[in-house]
Amino acid sequence: MEPNKKFAILSAQKWKDYYPLQVVYEWENIIAETLSIPLDVDSQIEINHIFDKPASRLFQKFVRHSFLKNFIDISNNYLLRKKRGIYFINFHLYVAETVNHYVYQPNSIPIIIDCFRDKVDLVPILYRKNPLVFVTDIEVFTYLQATSIAPKLKFVPLSISNKYLKKKVPAKKIDVLQMGRQNTVLHHWMMELTAKHPSIEYVYAKRENDKQVYWSTTRGLLDVPTETREQFMAFLGSARISLVSSPGVDDHGTVTRTGGFNPVTPRFYESAVNYCYMIGRFPDAPDFIYNKVASVCERPDSYEAFEQQVLSMLATPFNQQERYRPFIQQHLTGTIAMMLKKELDQLQAQ
Repeated sequence: MEPNKKFAILSAQKWKDYYPLQVVYEWENIIAETLSIPLDVDSQIEINHIFDKPASRLFQKFVRHSFLKNFIDISNNYLLRKKRGIYFINFHLYVAETVNHYVYQPNSIPIIIDCFRDKVDLVPILYRKNPLVFVTDIEVFTYLQATSIAPKLKFVPLSISNKYLKKKVPAKKIDVLQMGRQNTVLHHWMMELTAKHPSIEYVYAKRENDKQVYWSTTRGLLDVPTETREQFMAFLGSARISLVSSPGVDDHGTVTRTGGFNPVTPRFYESAVNYCYMIGRFPDAPDFIYNKVASVCERPDSYEAFEQQVLSMLATPFNQQERYRPFIQQHLTGTIAMMLKKELDQLQAQ
């Protein structure tokens, strides 16, 4: 495929290693490769070294929100656009409210990941100049159809990088694992189950000395590195059962944060590609229905059903590859890249 000179993916890969962005970088790399779109990792560096990383935190806070930075950012982006005549595709972890020249310009194509109830009404206001605006939750997409941004609003689901696609089931060493954010219902059920069946190992994340660590009900504190994506995915892949949940269910704090929106998180796709059995907590929300999560994830509604499901899964080596395959294929980043291509081609033809 010939390199696409009309678009570039704006990436922070050279200057930010914040863990959630590591997932984004994997998506960027596959999209760039699949669509022959160049990665632009240099445009922000000079501006950020001058304005975003000074020694004084107070000065840093001032310049990030100053008219001067706004002027330089917008001017820099305008000149880049005039010089190159291209659109910049850029992932946003959340609705961007801070001054940023790559966000609100007519040559910027944002892909917004977390868009919850408290910020969703800002999208038509903040992104009014952008030619296309992608959201990754079908519930948000439907909500915004009644607003002024509807004509240029597009939807693409989240995904899992093609590099994690596996032919064989990874070696399984942990019985049940709940990585990252903890769902209280699943956690309580699992603690009750291990009290009845102490030989079953349950591993879960907890905060200790202001650091996330992993605790095993049979081995205690685990010394397991999970800082890189490769380490994280290898650890997840070692679990027979992965406990997963939406951020808008059960827990008061997460429900408050999302305002009741229930997007499918990458953990579902990460668990599927690692051939883990999945047990989850999620409602019949639009994003879960669209992404067919129930086709691969069990959803018991009581402790008794949960216990039965766990014991059955642990007694049966994973044999659901055929069941998982369509779900995994649907959510590979390469597949999502082709959804993006359709919308970008239409924009380019205008």
